[in-house]
Amino acid sequence: MSEHGTMEIRGFYRSHSHLPIWEVMDKAGIWEQMGLKVSFEFCDSSSAAEKALFSGAVDFVSGNHISPYLLVRRGQPIVCLTSPSNATNDRLVANFPIKRVSELQGKKIGDTTLVDAIGGYHHPRGNHMLYVLGGGLRLDEVEFVELTESNDEFRAMQMEVLESRKVDAIFVTGNTDKFEQAGMSVLSLDPLPMINGPTLTSTLTTLQKKTGLAERLVKAQVMGIHFARTRRGETEEILEGLRQRVPQCKNVQYRSVSKLLPKPYPDHEAVANAYRLCCMKSPETEEITPMALWDLHYLRELDNSGFIDELYR
Repeated sequence: MSEHGTMEIRGFYRSHSHLPIWEVMDKAGIWEQMGLKVSFEFCDSSSAAEKALFSGAVDFVSGNHISPYLLVRRGQPIVCLTSPSNATNDRLVANFPIKRVSELQGKKIGDTTLVDAIGGYHHPRGNHMLYVLGGGLRLDEVEFVELTESNDEFRAMQMEVLESRKVDAIFVTGNTDKFEQAGMSVLSLDPLPMINGPTLTSTLTTLQKKTGLAERLVKAQVMGIHFARTRRGETEEILEGLRQRVPQCKNVQYRSVSKLLPKPYPDHEAVANAYRLCCMKSPETEEITPMALWDLHYLRELDNSGFIDELYR
């Protein structure tokens, strides 16, 4: 029985890679413990998700890591409360031998468009641009071949565009065994500090209107991460159900939830890189500090109370 009155809310998740922790929270009964009845749906566009946030059609979004900095600059009441994941680990796959990113000079890199049809920012494409820059190249020293605006479609065509030599290389998140088995060259890359994964994004308007919602959301996520990290057997059963039910999650692994931070504070380098991507696309963003987007006092109050430390004792 929850100590709270039940609050019905609606959320969007921006990527199926976010879904495992929300599934754990649901199936472990954590939403119910926090007095929340949550309707949760996939949204493929950052612009569509933000429109829903500002209209009040949804109360929170899991994701939207880049464009909110620009929206803060433009006076919109968007706010981020937590960041359980602060780095991304991609690999570079090429149809020619490659030992360093700088060898992409003059090559064609297959990717999605930078923005979708309604202006939503494709975060993975931005990450790939940072990998190129981090390898010592300018963006105009490579050619990004924009194959589709859909991340799912892009993943489905990766092998074909490499084998047909329509492109020379792609950046891949996750398992690359099939590419190695096909004779492709796979280069491991250093982790890129980056806000990603199941961040809690909402609006000041919604949080002011629905008293206690922010506290419940933050505490629920902290409890869900604790459940996943400390009750592996039950979590594996929940993830197996997710793999069976959602085709896009068929390869979900336990690490996708066990790696999430017990105290989901954003890392300063991760914030800086997300902000940098937004500034690259929309230079006016430079007129505000990146920390204007973040309201961490709900998490800090929970942390300062000793609640999180006590969970892990």
